[in-house]
Amino acid sequence: MKIYSLIDEFSSFDPCVFTLGVFDGVHIGHQEIIKNLIFRSRKKYCSVLLTFHPHPKEILNSDKKFFYLNTISERIYNLKKTGIEHLIIHPFTINFSRLRTEDFLKKILQHPKYKIRKIITGYDSHIGKNRDSFYEKLKNLSHNYGIKVYKVSPYKFQEKIVSSTHIRKSLLLGNIQWANQALGYFYTLSGNVIEGKGIGRMMNFPTANLQVDSKKLIPKKGVYAVKINYLNNMYSGMLNIGINPTLEKKNRKIKIEVHIFDFFENIYGKKIEILMIRIIREEKKFNSIQELKRQICIDKINVQKFFSREKKNR
Repeated sequence: MKIYSLIDEFSSFDPCVFTLGVFDGVHIGHQEIIKNLIFRSRKKYCSVLLTFHPHPKEILNSDKKFFYLNTISERIYNLKKTGIEHLIIHPFTINFSRLRTEDFLKKILQHPKYKIRKIITGYDSHIGKNRDSFYEKLKNLSHNYGIKVYKVSPYKFQEKIVSSTHIRKSLLLGNIQWANQALGYFYTLSGNVIEGKGIGRMMNFPTANLQVDSKKLIPKKGVYAVKINYLNNMYSGMLNIGINPTLEKKNRKIKIEVHIFDFFENIYGKKIEILMIRIIREEKKFNSIQELKRQICIDKINVQKFFSREKKNR
């Protein structure tokens, strides 16, 4: 897969099939669009995907914090797995947002170096402010240049349209299972292990404190059954997301701490990847450290039982 950092960097000797969108999460709805793209590009066309970074919502609603399902490196990795040949990551800016839909479409549709012959669009793909009329504008303009346009219907799972917005909401509600199924893979948190206060170790539950990208969406506070990928080896464990209300009186910053089962290596400064499997319980404040420790013991038993059932059901 060849990667370009601007639309103008791309050119092709072969005619192309083209799609565009943010593709945050590269979920199963996105994957349907990309399958269509690759299907229609087979044999005599090249496949081209245009995505944007930062996310338009981050730029246009700068007063509100926006969190991603994928970091840009994760998005590139997930898109590469689909088999597309060309990936264009165009910067989304205020000036770009002011570009008229017609002007942008004319630029890419008529430019000889792009050689676009077919365009695959999702049900909600758009450029510019007028979301509703994008497909009609695209279809009308494309007809003038002899370009075919194909619209992919919304993909539904459990009677809900799969979208990045719905997946974000599910993660914030702790509905990890629906989010994972909508993504088509386990939602992940990755980063370097940093030093904590060592409280978990004092309670015989040593934890690795994870430092994740500040723009990555963190799921609902609570205890989770997780898998941990370290140096391409997979381990089971339990993850706590929260502010440690029993122990922390002033620092309300969310911490991500994972206890890896049957693991004794020093991994400070090393990168690990955590695969979110299922929420076990929500965060709770306990009356004492002893009560907290008892609950952690119960949590570990529940997580181990969960993984044991999963293994038997395979």
